[in-house]
Amino acid sequence: MSSHARALRPALPPALAKHLTALRVVLTFLFRLACVAAAIWLLVVARTETAIQAHVAFYIMALACVYIALGATSFRVWVLYLTGFILFAQLRGFADGIGTPVQFDYAISAERALFLGEIPSIWLQERLYSFARLGPLEFYTMAVYLSYFFVPHVVAFALWKWDRPRFKTYVFAFMVTLYAGLLVSALLPTAPPWMAGQLGYIPHVYQVVPDIAGHVTPGTYENVYEIAGANPVAAMPSLHVAVPGLIAFALWKYNWLRWFGVGYAISMLFAVVYLGEHYAVDGFAGLGLAAAAWVGLSAYLARREASAQKSATEDRSAAGAAPSEPAQIGESIQQVTGR
Repeated sequence: MSSHARALRPALPPALAKHLTALRVVLTFLFRLACVAAAIWLLVVARTETAIQAHVAFYIMALACVYIALGATSFRVWVLYLTGFILFAQLRGFADGIGTPVQFDYAISAERALFLGEIPSIWLQERLYSFARLGPLEFYTMAVYLSYFFVPHVVAFALWKWDRPRFKTYVFAFMVTLYAGLLVSALLPTAPPWMAGQLGYIPHVYQVVPDIAGHVTPGTYENVYEIAGANPVAAMPSLHVAVPGLIAFALWKYNWLRWFGVGYAISMLFAVVYLGEHYAVDGFAGLGLAAAAWVGLSAYLARREASAQKSATEDRSAAGAAPSEPAQIGESIQQVTGR
């Protein structure tokens, strides 16, 4: 349309123009939010143990969703996040297939040493759980347990929006936590309490999630288990606890959000022990891993940033001093010639 035609077009009433602008802003926001939600959903689905071609497709679609929603800002960090997570999802299913013997005894011994001969999963279930009962405690712990599959990604997007430097630290620490846990579970596969109970190493421990899911809707847990791409002997360290611990570190600087992070980590520790999925020592190891990853990466990135700033300052100082050199040379000539 020519500028003359635009000039002849009648102007919209101010009130209508204002409403249309607000509608455009809202629709743009909702579209970007939908792209973020789609990326999170793709990361959850990427944990399925499917063909590598499907993982590549999930990866490309997640990258596209992130780019559409967030643009080019910090996109390289997002590429690292998405690449690292989907590769982790692909490798996790193979970690229990390398032939390393599954360990039972050391976790049981550590648990009894710490808790005066008790196994916390057994102690809690004897007092609080009835087979296949879905009460408030079971509903809460199952909700917390399953939130592990999407809350870390929500936190990543929130940090990108409100605190880019902390987002970068979170991404690197998240990758270190995931791959360190994967390495330990591959080299030291450890059975969870429910498996140890089934095989007679300790008294019976209910695996609450499949007990309730199978009682309510047969086959539900098997489908969820496939979606999660879970490794049944990856109990040590507990990434279910490590990642909420990492979230607690990431949110610590934000007033009331710090208590959400701490409460989430504590709730996850209680949930995995009560549900029979992990020993308490698995959770403690996960928290230790998260602390080491966060503190170590924070220190490393801070030193790197300080070094970059120092180099930039020195470069600016050198560039500022350069023009004065000809004058100094001229003064030297005058001193030599006596002029």
